[in-house]
Amino acid sequence: MLNVHESAVLSTGAAEVWAAISEFGNLAEWHPAAVTSTIETRGDDTVRVINISGGGVLTEKLEAHDDAAMSQSYSIIDGPLPVADYHSTIKVTAGNDGKCTVDWTGKFNADGADDETASKVISGIYTAGLSALTKRFGQA
Repeated sequence: MLNVHESAVLSTGAAEVWAAISEFGNLAEWHPAAVTSTIETRGDDTVRVINISGGGVLTEKLEAHDDAAMSQSYSIIDGPLPVADYHSTIKVTAGNDGKCTVDWTGKFNADGADDETASKVISGIYTAGLSALTKRFGQA
């Protein structure tokens, strides 16, 4: 499996950042690649359907959500990304002086692309989201 990890240190407190990103269905409110994101219930599963800028639909399943740990994990059910067996976690950690760190990690296999290309695609998604958070909350 391939692993990608990106992080950003923000100049805003962890609770405020977590409040902005913790709602599984609000990805379009903070990630620039998401045009819309909606939540559906499929059986016992919570699923996020994301319309991606440039076209395409990405469907993700919420695997775990922990407000106390400020952590959320999800997997991809279907979509145009060149990955399979994708599992990801986004986590906010409180730091010193009212700052926080957002870590975004993913494990997956390349599918339809070589390992380097698949890793670059996922890294680009994480980096775009973290850059948007940095613009919104300030970089420490």
